[in-house]
Parts: sequence; structure tokens; C-alpha cells
Amino acid sequence: MGEEIDGYGPQELAVAPSQGTKWFQLSRSSLALLLVISAGSIALSFMVRNVVADQERKILHERGGEVSLVLNQSLQNIGTLLPIAGAAASSGTNSHSSFELVTTSLVQSGTGSVAVALKHGETFKVIAKTGNEVVGPTITGSEATLLLRASSTHGLDTGIIRSGNTRRLAIATSAPGGLVVIYESIIQTAKVTTPAAGSPFSDVNVALYASSRAASSNLVVVSGTIPSGEVDRQFLTVGNDRWLVLTSARQPLVGLIAEWSVWVSLLVGLVTALLMTALVEGLARRRTYALGLVRVRTAQLEGALSERGRLQEAEQRAREEAEEANQSKNQFISRMSHELRTPLNAVIGFGQLLKLGELTDDQRDSVDHILKGGQHLLTLINEVLDIARIETGDLALSSEAVLVSDVLNDVLGLTRSLATQRTIHLIGGRDAACSEYVFADRHRLQQVLLNLLSNAVKYNRLGGTVAVSCERSGSTRLRIKVSDTGNGIPQEQLGRLFTPFDRLGAERSEIEGTGIGLSLSRQLAEAMGGVLGVETVVGEGSTFWVELPLAERPVDRYERLNTRGGSERDDAPSASHRTVLYIEDNLANVTLVQRIVAQREGVEIIPAMQGRLGLELAREHLPALVLLDLHLPDISGEEVLQRLRDDPVTAKIPVVIVSADATPGQIQRLLNAGALAYLTKPIDVAELLGMLDDHLPTEGS
Repeated sequence: MGEEIDGYGPQELAVAPSQGTKWFQLSRSSLALLLVISAGSIALSFMVRNVVADQERKILHERGGEVSLVLNQSLQNIGTLLPIAGAAASSGTNSHSSFELVTTSLVQSGTGSVAVALKHGETFKVIAKTGNEVVGPTITGSEATLLLRASSTHGLDTGIIRSGNTRRLAIATSAPGGLVVIYESIIQTAKVTTPAAGSPFSDVNVALYASSRAASSNLVVVSGTIPSGEVDRQFLTVGNDRWLVLTSARQPLVGLIAEWSVWVSLLVGLVTALLMTALVEGLARRRTYALGLVRVRTAQLEGALSERGRLQEAEQRAREEAEEANQSKNQFISRMSHELRTPLNAVIGFGQLLKLGELTDDQRDSVDHILKGGQHLLTLINEVLDIARIETGDLALSSEAVLVSDVLNDVLGLTRSLATQRTIHLIGGRDAACSEYVFADRHRLQQVLLNLLSNAVKYNRLGGTVAVSCERSGSTRLRIKVSDTGNGIPQEQLGRLFTPFDRLGAERSEIEGTGIGLSLSRQLAEAMGGVLGVETVVGEGSTFWVELPLAERPVDRYERLNTRGGSERDDAPSASHRTVLYIEDNLANVTLVQRIVAQREGVEIIPAMQGRLGLELAREHLPALVLLDLHLPDISGEEVLQRLRDDPVTAKIPVVIVSADATPGQIQRLLNAGALAYLTKPIDVAELLGMLDDHLPTEGS
């Protein structure tokens, strides 16, 4: 600091003698500030310590619940597969291959085995087995005792089998035909396992006991070390037995700040006081020097403009690197969106539970804010995940002929409440062109139109109008238009309209939104073979439109291709009363199937346009056959299939999947889950009629 800078020397940076008095005054102020901040920091640290300890216990209990849920799901999967393995072993033709297929997931670790046996007195004769071959041709001793108990209780029974220095976990259950099935897995608890890096449970120690007591003889598995200290206890119901899960933290789940909070508070207070004193003293010293330094730096920057060419080259390289990083970003967003759902579901779920309890007005208002924020974040995560899937080509679409008027009626109904709040008039959607069919994924088209209608209402003027109309675009496409009477969009902002997270300044208003809906809607429209665009006039309003390929009405296609009433068979059986339940939300497809089924006498078809309604109708009517679509408005068809199979009342009803989403992996997974067959859209009439003839009961049966 001794040199001159543009005429400013060291003498101009010196502190005047009169500032000595100020220094003394500032020192006393700093001391008072230090005492105040230190006292406040100590009080705050004790409060934080108590809060952290309480949160540590709560989080440990939640983590214990998550661990118990994962373990319970694994054990329930074993309990579900064992009866299926027994049925596969006794099914006759190809029984061995079916048995091997069912038990592959149970024995693939190399330490497990599955055996199916038939009771002979006090012993059991093995008729099929797979795995590490620890079971002989005849089962006696402890295994036989366990099998006797399972055959008498008709449930899931467990036990620890000891053979020399080896212990095995055994799970047994009865199967149809007087069979019993036993699954055994070698328990390797001598070696303490270390959770893999990135595991969701890497921060806790877990011990699972095949009993309600924490005895070493009943220990099944340990992750980390045996839980100690603050331990959370939770119980699992495994068939007829009760298991114990112990969980403890391997490291503080909330953080290490509580232990050091007192000293951190004191240090922060002292440093803050010293910095404030030094800042006031130093400002006077540095002001003159800073002015000269600014001029020097300005001259240096002006000279650096001859570096423009080099900077442009660096910018080009940075752009190329950014494009490469964008692909990694999409993969990261997809993974993170999935990871965020688990804690977010807990936030929303526990928030809803809190709301059910007795709360004060302030507490209820706080819970409402939590739920509103959680739902907003969940919507954002879903939209970001959809965009990531589109950009990586992983978005699954189920495109078929969709009646535009049906979709418009749905989205207008969903938007009407929001429009009423803002006194917006919703009109239109009844043009003749709106009665056309387009080739699209029904749910994704509804998502696009709902976004356009919601935006038209939110960004409209109070008392304005939103009009929906349809018109043909050429001979092969249909344009659906959503017009509003809002302020319009300036021409200079149109280039940013479909940029994710860019709300064109609306983020400073009271209008809620994420800035991602229009970008997602355009990408969804393009994924369905369509186009999304906008026409706008400032001061008058905007018209957003989506254009999609026209599709033939399903019934027209049926009548065109089946001029002789379809490929019906001359020997088709008749029946007095045969019932088919069709779970499908597309009214056009329901009408088509009703027309096809009408070719068979005595067949009654019951439609259900929601998954949960279909489950209720299945229990009420016990149909001879269920036709099931996969993409439903409330729950997925795959979940409907699982619930039908899990319910003893409906478990034996044949289920045939009817869907446009027909990838090989999808078909095989649903067949493995219990579907009888998988029919693809557009429906093959002869195939559907053949399915009815083969699986509906004949008259008198």
C-alpha cells in the first residue's frame, strides 16, 4: 500500500488522530455487542439441542418404519410366491419349468432353496426342489415339525433350523392339493455387513429377529452392527409369527451441530463483533485507495477488450460443453425426481394425518401451507420428470382413437371451479368438429388441454371469457383452440414462451405456477405426432392451439373391416347368462366392445370407466371374464390386476389385458402378474370373440 495509484499516496490512506476517540467508543460498543450475541447464542444452542434430540428420535422411528416396510414387503413377496410354486410343481405338463421360473427370484442368491413336499405320516416326501440342495428327498426333524404346523394352520409359519454350526431361516406354507412348500436360506450373521454407498439405509444399523425377542439365536440379518444406544423397536407380522426389527443410527441423522452449538454461538458472536469493528475502522482507510484502484482496474478492463476473439472461442467451447452436460442433467433430473418422491410423500402423508387431528386455527393454517407447498412441489417434480423422460425418449404413450368432445368435457369440468372463482365464462367445445376422433394418448391429451385451459383462466382478466373450439386443418388433422380475453403476449417475449421456468415476469404476481407447463405441453403434443402453437394480440388476448392427426371412429373401423359381422365362428357356443366386466375409460372403446360382444347370445357386458369402480363391480357381480385397460383415470390397470389377484373373492376370475401399450417387456410382466392374455389395440375382432368362446361358461355349466 506504499505506492501511489493515480496520484493517491499512502498519506491519504492514513487514519486521522481524531479517530482514536472513535476507536475507543467503537470498542465499548463491540464489547456490548459481543456480550449480547454470546448470551443469545448460548440460549439458542440449548434450544437447538433439545429440538435436534427430539427430531433425532422422530427421524429414527420413521427410518425404522421404512426399514420395516421394505423387510415386510420382501417377506410378503416370499409368502406370495410359495403357494404359486406349489401349484406350479403339481400342475402336470411343464411343471418343472414353471416351478423353476416361479422360484428363480428366491434362489438366485445361491444361499436359498425351495422344496415342495407331500405329507407321509410324520415326514414329508419332496416332489420338487431347487436352490442350494440343502433338502433331501425326505424331510424330517425340525423341517418336518415346521411343515406340520404350516399344513395345520394353513398360513405362513417361520422358524430357525440349526444344523451343526449352520443356521437357516425357514418359511413354510400350505399349497393346494395337500402340498406344503418350504423356503430355506442360510443365515450369515457372523460377518457384519456394511450398507452400500448411496443406500437409503446406509445411515442406520438394522437387526432382524425371527421372534418378538432380541435373542442371538433368533437373529436373521444384521446391516451395519447390532443396534445399540437409542434403539427403535418395530414388529412385523409374518404369517402366524411376530418378528422384531431393531434400528439405531450409525451417525446423527439430523447433524452434528447440536453438540458444538454453544461454542459455535460464542465464536460467531465474537467474530461478528470484531468484524463489525474492523469494518467501520477500515472503511475510512480504504475509501480513497478504492477510488484510485477502480480507475486502474477500469483501464485494465479496457485493454482486455483486444481479448474478445479469444473469449468468443472460449464461449463456443463452453457452449459445446454445456450441450454435453445437458444430457447428464436430464439423467440427473430423472434420478433426483424419483428420489425426491419418497420424502415428499412422507411430508404430504404426515401433513394429512396432522390435519385429521385436533388443531388450533394457527396450527391448521400451518398444516395447510405444508400440504399446499408439498402438492405444488409434487406437481413440479412430475412435470420435470415428464420432460426428462421426453428428452431421453423414455416416455411411454398409449395412443389410440380418442373422442375430442369427451376429453373437452372432462377438462372443462375440471377447470370450471377455478373459472368460477375468477368469474371467467367458459364457452364452446360443442363444434361439429369437436365430435371427431384424433390419434393420441387420452391422458396426455387431457393433460395438455387442462394446462392450456388453466393458463387461459389464470392469466385472463376478471369477468373475461375462455372459448374452446375445433376446426379441421387440412384433410388429415384437427386443431383444438383455447382462446382467452387476457392482456396478450408482447412480440419480444414470444421467443421465451416455451422456455422451462420462464414465466415472463408472472413470478412477481400473485398468480401461482411453475413456468414449466407450456414447455411440457408442447413436448407432449410433439411426442403424440402433433403441434402446439399460439396466436396473440396485445390488449385483446391469446389463442393457444394443439393440432393432432385425425383417427377413424372405432365402430366405423369395426363395421368397415367386419362386413359379415366379424370373423365369428359357426360353432360358437351359446349361453343363457354370461357376464363380462370391461374396465375402460374410453367410451368409444366401450361402445366398440359392446357391439362385438352382441354377436354372442346371452353375454352381458358391464362397463366400468374407473379402476376402483371396476374392483367393486367385480366383487358384486363375480363376472366370468374381466377385460382390463391399463391407463385408467384413478389407478393403473396393473394395480387393478394385482388387487383382483390378492382378493380371495376375485382371485380366480380370468383377466384379459386390452391396451395399446404393448411392448414385449410390458406384456411379459403382466402375464407373470396373473393376466390370462394380452390383447392389443386396435382390437382384433376374431381374437376377442375367440377369447370369449374359450373362457365364458356354456349353458348349464
